[in-house]
Amino acid sequence: MEGHPIGVSFHKPFRIAIAKREQQILRGKATSFQPELDEALEQAMKSAVLEVAKTVLESALEEEVKAELAKLASDRPRRSGYFQRGLDTQYGHMSNLRVPKLRRHNSERE
Repeated sequence: MEGHPIGVSFHKPFRIAIAKREQQILRGKATSFQPELDEALEQAMKSAVLEVAKTVLESALEEEVKAELAKLASDRPRRSGYFQRGLDTQYGHMSNLRVPKLRRHNSERE
């Protein structure tokens, strides 16, 4: 999604899911008369959005590494596990994002 705060291009079903969650948050704020409930509901919705975004982002990173491995087929490329990263988004902090890595050629990846 162009201009998205976490800078990834989401597949259409996930963009729709995130957009629906945003609409639910706004609709809930507009119709509720209990501020404590509003806050709890908003936090629950943001948490759900973060989980969807994390799943999509980790999948996109996996696909990126698979594509890179395909390019390096003659060089006996190997995976080397994952490293953890955090990411701040408009919905809150995304912790323990699993970023796949290669044994070599990590610095050459875009």
